[in-house]
Amino acid sequence: MKARQCWSIMAGKAERRLAQIQADIARANKLLETLEASQQRLQFLYEEYRLQGANAAQLSHGMQDAMNQRQFMAQLATLSQRVAQDIEKAKAALASLRQQQVRAEIERLKMQTLDEKEVLAFEGQMRKREQRSMDELGVSQFNRIGLA
Repeated sequence: MKARQCWSIMAGKAERRLAQIQADIARANKLLETLEASQQRLQFLYEEYRLQGANAAQLSHGMQDAMNQRQFMAQLATLSQRVAQDIEKAKAALASLRQQQVRAEIERLKMQTLDEKEVLAFEGQMRKREQRSMDELGVSQFNRIGLA
């Protein structure tokens, strides 16, 4: 005879869910780091071209070059805004995943506790059954000795 397995199965399922969420958090953190690195590179590029534009104004390479440079800087600024939006989305997703992680951890602990209680209850029942059996054996031996 064995204890019921339902709570241990549910605890295992909760552990797998928690592991999945932790893997998702790791991926989200990596994405966030990548986005932040991209944003830094874009800011560096923008600043570099801005300084080149200031130096080029002194040399005056022509109207077309100045327009191309301004257009490129505008594109860099647009990309930087997009990356900033993506960073905010990634941070929101990470916060949501962390909340899910807390809930999953609570669920895992709950299932683990229920499984432990089930095992303890089963062991208690087995001890009672064994004690009852021993009591019956003792009474039957006492009765045999009394009859002889």
